[in-house]
Amino acid sequence: MEARADLVCDSGHLSSSGGLFILIARMLDRLLPGQVLEVLSSEPSLAHDLPAWARLTANRFLGSAKNNGRTSYFIEKGRAKRILTGESADWGQKAAIADDNFDTRAWLVGRAAVIPERAEPSHGFAPRGAVVEEGAPAFPFDVLEASHAWSESAAELYEQATAAYWDGSRDIPWSKLEPIDAELERAVCQLMTFLAENEYSALYVPAKWIARIHPHFAETVLFLSTQVSDEARHIEVFIKRALANGGGLQFSTASTQASLKSLLDQEDFLQASFLLSVLGEGTFLDLLKYIEAYSPEPVTREIARRTRIDESRHVHFALTHIRHALSRDAKLKQKLRRAVLDRASVLSEVKGLNPLVEESLVILASGGLLPERLPEGVNARSELYAVMHENRIKRLAAVGFDEREAEELSELHTPNFM
Repeated sequence: MEARADLVCDSGHLSSSGGLFILIARMLDRLLPGQVLEVLSSEPSLAHDLPAWARLTANRFLGSAKNNGRTSYFIEKGRAKRILTGESADWGQKAAIADDNFDTRAWLVGRAAVIPERAEPSHGFAPRGAVVEEGAPAFPFDVLEASHAWSESAAELYEQATAAYWDGSRDIPWSKLEPIDAELERAVCQLMTFLAENEYSALYVPAKWIARIHPHFAETVLFLSTQVSDEARHIEVFIKRALANGGGLQFSTASTQASLKSLLDQEDFLQASFLLSVLGEGTFLDLLKYIEAYSPEPVTREIARRTRIDESRHVHFALTHIRHALSRDAKLKQKLRRAVLDRASVLSEVKGLNPLVEESLVILASGGLLPERLPEGVNARSELYAVMHENRIKRLAAVGFDEREAEELSELHTPNFM
């Protein structure tokens, strides 16, 4: 027969069981429908296998011809699609890699750089930028809008988090822990108990939302994953410190549990992030700084220092995330304000901060229960509360609330700190 081939493929002695059809399929991918592929082969089984394969794959077998002791087989590419889509995948992308470092911010190339205003539920777990075949099932993600899920700072903060990872078993100087005054140890253990229960909420809340954010906002999902990892490590070291020096885990109040449950009950991602991180974790930055400053020994001091650095990253993410969302939709401000008011209403019967935590803050700053030192501790605690309030106002102003609104919302924040 006579046929004009648009592409020639020499398959040597390759048989259908040895990968021939993979080779032919890839060659046909280079052609347009109606174009012809010539397969030059020395394998006799192709005379039977290739026509059958062509019918199965909706291509047209045109025939064969002898060619210098070998055989040429001719296949016309059909119109059937191997993947049901009218889109083409990227090719030729080459992200910038500097000094053997592929920064996550540099993966914004080609289709992967296109941030959808609204992600399609049927795109499921396909990476942003991949071509998704028609007919894929819809996934139950409910955070689909870029205005709620996208954060320009997430990739940078993800890089910082992965670079700053530390080990709670080996990077804390546990061997330097020595016995301290019993009342001081009790205060430290009570504070560690309080910190651990609050960090459980800071773990479970983002973990809850990871499963609900569309993967096309991968940077946010990846960062929240580091936040969960950070909080797990914080819980670990707080509990270990309570158990390491002759004391033990202390008391959790019903009011603390009610306050933390109100965070887990949030059903809006922006509101949850705002309440947990801008207000709660932001307030905890001041608490950790206080514990670091008044720590009676190097182990507690190092725990407070390391966890504070991690928490500052979580707060920074929330600030940029909320600020970005408000820049897209100013009406969200009232929604966030309403979240604070509603939470304050739910917690209106909460008595206040665990009294043992309040006492422990004084004892920590006083260095014990010496009567002549206690006034110093009381003053330090009062200053802490004032600083917490002042810094909450600053963070609220940073995301877009005016001074009066920021003052009001800070005053309404839970006495539990988180």
